[in-house]
Formats: sequence, C-alpha cells, structure tokens
Amino acid sequence: MDDIKLTNKEQDSYLKKQIQTGNFASFMLFTGQEGAGKADSAYKFANAVLCANQDGEPCQICDNCKLLNSNSHPDLICLGGGETIKIAEIRDLQKTLYLKPYKASHKVAIIKDAHLMTEESANALLKVLEEPPKSSVIILTSPDKALLPETVVSRSQVVNFGTNGDSEVFFDAEVLKDTSLILGVGGSLYERFSTAHKYAKDKKTATMFLDSLEMVSRQGLLGEGNSKQNIRALENIQESRRYLGRNLSGKFVLENLILTTNYK
Repeated sequence: MDDIKLTNKEQDSYLKKQIQTGNFASFMLFTGQEGAGKADSAYKFANAVLCANQDGEPCQICDNCKLLNSNSHPDLICLGGGETIKIAEIRDLQKTLYLKPYKASHKVAIIKDAHLMTEESANALLKVLEEPPKSSVIILTSPDKALLPETVVSRSQVVNFGTNGDSEVFFDAEVLKDTSLILGVGGSLYERFSTAHKYAKDKKTATMFLDSLEMVSRQGLLGEGNSKQNIRALENIQESRRYLGRNLSGKFVLENLILTTNYK
C-alpha cells in the first residue's frame, strides 16, 4: 500500500472520512516526529471506530464513548509508551483480539512506540497480521517506518503525520556523521561532548537529535551491527527522552547519554 502523508490540517478530515465510508484498514501505522499528533490521532480514531454513532466524530454520549472517557472500555487495548514492548504483551494482545468484541462493533489495539518492540515481539505481531482477527483494528505509532521491520510495515497502511513544517528528523550527511560519533564510532570523549553540545541549545533540538540517534540505532539493530550496543543505546535514548520531559538541560541529557552508552 502507498504511504499517505498528511499535514496537521488534514489529519482529522482524513480519519473522519475513513470512519464514514467504513473503508479503513485493519492494520495501520501512524508515523511522525514528536508533536506531529500521531498518538492523539490514534486515540481519536479508536474512539470514532468504537463509537456507536459511526459518523466519523465521537458522539461522547453513547455508552461506548462514556466508557472510553473513563478509560474503561473493554474493546480498547493500549500497549507501549516509552518502554520496551515484550513478547508476553503481544501474545496477550493476540488472545484478546481473537475474542469477539464485548460492547462495540470492533476491538481496537493501539501500540505506542512500536519501534520499541523486541525482535521476538515483532515476530509475534507478524503472526497476528498474517491471520488478522475479524472485527479488529491495530494501530501502531512510531517516529519513522524505517525503525520497524519491513515485514511489519509492508502489511500496514502507513499514515505519515506531518507537522507545521518546523520539526523534521535530522538526517543529512553531517548529522549522520555526528550520530555515529555519539554512538561510539571513533572520536574522543571531548569530541563527542563537543558534538552533542551543537544539539543541546534547546529541548526541541535535543529531541530531534534523539530521534535521529534512535533511527540510526534501530537500523543498526536490524542490520549487522553490534546488537547489544544498539539495544543499550535505544534504552538510554528512551531514558534521555524522560529526562528532557523533566526539563533537565539538553547538555546534561546528551552528555549523560554518551557516558551511559559508551563508557558503562
């Protein structure tokens, strides 16, 4: 399936139309960087799928909407969100999806930060996608489809959520060189710190650089690189995101990432 690319203004109208026509894919991958709205859109789309109204906009008054608003709808399953997604979670999801919906017409599963699935988890999910349960919708979110196995991406409808135009993954030649240096390919500690400081001027820039570091680490994990090193880097990158969320300085966060990834 061809990727669908949306601006912020197009997101709601596109998803609403999918519900109205009933022509939505059973497996979707929402991609886009932090702030692009992919997670919020995933929840809103799930709400619209489960709503009894089915006109593309959650009515907020039916029993399904009330259950969703109280975070207690039995047909909505949510996984992930900054932590490694283990195979046991995917297996439990598989069992749940093969059961009939309790209240709504569908069951909906949202897997946030799906790129944090272990290799075993991704393989288990692939089995679900090869034999999709009836009346089920699975929505993955990830900064970039390149962070997921191609076998998973090829079975999904990829919907890319653009931003207002000022937030993109850094991925030019210079940044690629810098990410490699930060992740331990050559260079002294001084050189790594100096490089990191270029991206520590504000939270937004530091976050975007973490996105690029994550992409490089994930691609290394899927390729022939040092898997232990890439796994450690991915774990430390997620910890760095949490530090930024606590308003620690970008300089401290990136320096700490270098030390924990390369010198532990």
